[in-house]
Amino acid sequence: MKHVLIPLCLALAACDSPAPAMMGSAPNHVSIDGVDFTIRIRGTRAEAIRTNFMPNPSIGAVYPRALQAMQQVSGCRVIEDSLRGDVAVMRADLDCG
Repeated sequence: MKHVLIPLCLALAACDSPAPAMMGSAPNHVSIDGVDFTIRIRGTRAEAIRTNFMPNPSIGAVYPRALQAMQQVSGCRVIEDSLRGDVAVMRADLDCG
């Protein structure tokens, strides 16, 4: 049983399924300073899903990289007050004006 659980946990840890609001948006894969993200953009909303393993990830280490990845893919500025989530999934509003 242990031999099945470990691969299953690793597979689920790398899952990058979008939130329902982002379904149908094309995924963009970006790496910022060694942190890998799948970025999806829909209108003025962005979603960043961290897809690589980080030992003891911290918000302070992940958020700036997620913000940069969202801006890189969207070409828009992330409204910093709108950035929310955790070390695995972050969402933000974009200012494309």
